Amino acid sequence: MLGLVILALISVIVITLLSFLSKTIGKKILYPVAFVCISILLFISGLIVGEWAGMGLGAVSISLFIASTVSLIVIVCLHQMNIRSPNKS
Repeated sequence: MLGLVILALISVIVITLLSFLSKTIGKKILYPVAFVCISILLFISGLIVGEWAGMGLGAVSISLFIASTVSLIVIVCLHQMNIRSPNKS
C-alpha cells in the first residue's frame, strides 16, 4: 500500500514537471489527460489479464489515475494564480 502512495507522489511530481515544459495551458493540460488515458488502458488490460497480475495492473492504474487527476488540479490552480497575480514589471 505504501508503495502505491509513493508511486502516486512520484507520478504527481513527474507529470507536473513535464507539463511545465509547455508554454500554453492547452499543452500543459495535455500531459495529465494523456496519463489518464494510459491509466484507463492499464485498467482495462488488468481486467483482461486477470488473476494476481491483473490486480497489480489495476492497482498501478488507479494510482496513476489519482496522480494524474491531482496533477491536473495543481496545474490549473497554478495557472489561475498566475493569471490573477499582477505583473510587477
